[in-house]
Amino acid sequence: MKIKYIAALSVLALAMPALAADLAVSQSNQTFSSASLSVHAGDKVEFKNADTVTHNITVKGGEGDADDLGLQKPGTTVSYKFDAKGVYRIVCSIHPRMKMTVTAQ
Repeated sequence: MKIKYIAALSVLALAMPALAADLAVSQSNQTFSSASLSVHAGDKVEFKNADTVTHNITVKGGEGDADDLGLQKPGTTVSYKFDAKGVYRIVCSIHPRMKMTVTAQ
């Protein structure tokens, strides 16, 4: 009986989708902590403003669409869920030299 129960749980575990991950990128000295990041579609990335100035994170998709995450004061965190596969450019609209790439697979 125990073997059937364990086998059933194993099949159920394999059938369940993998949970999305939460990843973090910090901002300091008007730069992102990573120039590029690879994630799985469905993962969420948190952008932590560890800087002394306000930032404005914008996520630009491959088709020219953009999501403005708003003003981000020092010490705050904003997040973005990368639902679709693709390459995204992340920029700060206040500090143009702040950029990074996120590839969702």
